[in-house]
Amino acid sequence: MKNKSTYDSIGGLFENFTDTAAQRAVEVRTLMHMAGDVKGQSVLDLACGYGFFGRELLRKGASHVVGVDISEKMIDLAREESRKNGDTIEFHVRNVCNMESFGKFDMVMAAWLFNYAESLDDMKKMFKAVANNLKPSGRLVAYTVEPDFQLAKGNFTNYGVNVLTEEPWGEGFRHQAEFVTTPPSPFTFFRWSREDYDAAMADAGLREVHWQKPMLLDSDIKRYTPGFWDTFQENCLQTGLTCRL
Repeated sequence: MKNKSTYDSIGGLFENFTDTAAQRAVEVRTLMHMAGDVKGQSVLDLACGYGFFGRELLRKGASHVVGVDISEKMIDLAREESRKNGDTIEFHVRNVCNMESFGKFDMVMAAWLFNYAESLDDMKKMFKAVANNLKPSGRLVAYTVEPDFQLAKGNFTNYGVNVLTEEPWGEGFRHQAEFVTTPPSPFTFFRWSREDYDAAMADAGLREVHWQKPMLLDSDIKRYTPGFWDTFQENCLQTGLTCRL
């Protein structure tokens, strides 16, 4: 599960990372594309961090947003940001693996949640938590680690994450990495196969699974030096995912 101490310790550094990482605009664009029209919809934002995506969805017309994160520090930052903005997002500190239901939502947003599943059992618990908080036919919109990423094929340092190690971990892989901040912010993530994701979603009763490649535009490519985005395109670390109950 997402390392509480990691995000408690890096706090504002993570906010700075999300403001400056080259891939951030691509990530946001892809997630908002997958989310689609949210006017009048209720949203549960899992692994919400300081509340960025929940706030974006509220601005796009969501009727009610609840944010959940394992890190007390990140939730403190999220609440402070909401006070500054005067928004109505409700925040809770929880471990998604043993989280209660906060209601039945039209959408669950989960940006960078499933890559913190330390085991397939954790992943199943996460998807079951998603299902337990969705209305019938409600949707999950997620962003996670690309199952086909391989460190030997190229790193992701240009785009804000320096992957340091890759080692077998059960049926998947464990990676040590660091956000490219000053100083660097270390963290651990886990990479599971598409088949593992499919099995966990099916076990939770989730269907209509769709994997979405990050939406890198020509305008993104032209903004940087030639070749900058090559590794992003050839060995991407991230991918989008949607399904519904």
